[in-house]
Amino acid sequence: MVAVALAFAAAVPAAAKPQRPNIVVVTTDDQTLASMSEATMPNVAALTQIGATEFTDAVVTTPICCPSRASLLTGQYAHNHGVLANNPGYGDLRGKANTLPVWLRRAGYATAHVGKYLNRYVSSVDERGDVAPGWDEWHTVLDPTGKYVRYYGYRLAVNGEVERVGKRPRDYITRVINRRAARMVRERVPRRKPLYLQVDHRAPHTEAGVNSGGACGGLVPPDPRDALTFTGTPLPRPPSFDEEDVSDKPTFVRSLPRMSATTTSTVELRYRCALASLLSVDRGVGRIVDELREAGELANTAIVFTSDNGFFFGEHRIPEQKTRPYEEALRVPLLIRAPERALGGAAVDEVAEPVANIDLAPTILDLAGATPCRSRSRCRVLDGRSLTGLIRGDGGWPAERGILLEFDAGERARRAKVCRYEGVRAERHTYVRHTAVSDPVTGLCVPTEEVEHYDLAADPFQLDNLHPAEPGSSQAADEAELGARLEGLRPCAGIAGRDPRQGGRPYCE
Repeated sequence: MVAVALAFAAAVPAAAKPQRPNIVVVTTDDQTLASMSEATMPNVAALTQIGATEFTDAVVTTPICCPSRASLLTGQYAHNHGVLANNPGYGDLRGKANTLPVWLRRAGYATAHVGKYLNRYVSSVDERGDVAPGWDEWHTVLDPTGKYVRYYGYRLAVNGEVERVGKRPRDYITRVINRRAARMVRERVPRRKPLYLQVDHRAPHTEAGVNSGGACGGLVPPDPRDALTFTGTPLPRPPSFDEEDVSDKPTFVRSLPRMSATTTSTVELRYRCALASLLSVDRGVGRIVDELREAGELANTAIVFTSDNGFFFGEHRIPEQKTRPYEEALRVPLLIRAPERALGGAAVDEVAEPVANIDLAPTILDLAGATPCRSRSRCRVLDGRSLTGLIRGDGGWPAERGILLEFDAGERARRAKVCRYEGVRAERHTYVRHTAVSDPVTGLCVPTEEVEHYDLAADPFQLDNLHPAEPGSSQAADEAELGARLEGLRPCAGIAGRDPRQGGRPYCE
């Protein structure tokens, strides 16, 4: 296992090691790629003015909250870290004491978490206030059953103690997260130890189990000051919206009816409310930047902004939710601002190569000069790659890299309807094998064999499933290649040239 640490350390550019920047990661919940606009998030957009690089083809490997966030904390695909769905969520995470905050604290960082953590965390610990491994500061929203998503009237675990938060405007969850995140910067920067701050927002996730009132109650409640901001904004209607012909889609889409006027109206309201909720998130990013500037540490701080997954607003007749392996759920905003001294060179403005959430932990470790090891002999093999080379504009990124897509709801799909799939997303293709779907009567997952194949270059809205391909055609050749790549990615672990091979398993791409 020591070889893992040595190999990973050797992969870190020598220029990155002497300078240890503060690192701030801000993650939203269910944010679409398109919603990261200057109109909605001017402070996030302004990160590009201070050197942030925008990744225009960033995806998540499992498009649902807990697995995606587990991949951020581990740098691994779900089949390696163990979390393939929100239930049981955190309980399935392998190596809970061997994750990103542990590695950074071992490397000399002060670590602080503010906001939402992995789903059902509190169900997996002895006491509700227990602090997850690796965190010096723990200001975390409690979600004890997974059935409630509250913007008011929730509980907050603060360094071992549990606090009840009320229902006043100042208790709006994003305001609370913003205040505490800004305070962490104010109190912890600059100090002898650099700061790793992870800010995990609730917005723009749909409220559940409670209705906080107002037009957006039961959907996505915005900060009261933003409630009317997007009331006239029309719902986008791309060619995939309320898709007319879904006969080539899997059963979980074919069973969906065309969207009624009432459903469309609700989707439009949800869309407007979600946009409004992001204004408060954006103000929080602005406050963090202001605090860093005031402390004289902005030039020495890396900032990452992303989301755990996308969301559907009527595309392919899907009125809400995520989990389905279409672009609307897979693609997420990703901005990374890395200080030039820590990066070892100047940053480019934009990166078009395909990257994934499994690449974030390796990137953070690279910037910090740290290794993925709890101790000298207990290391985790990462599946992702550091993005620092891409940020500098260096070559060496795998051409047409294949990214694994995977999801497993277990025995019951509930609202997801999709139960189990594995797929590969390579530069211009998405190829997915569905092996279980939800029974419409019982909700239980039943076996199936359904395949989807889309040429994203020719069909970016995924309207025409190319499977089954005509024998001997170029599409058949593409499917054969994609199928072979999928078989290699399904059990993959580590990166060739960086990590020791894990039990004879193939390397990830």
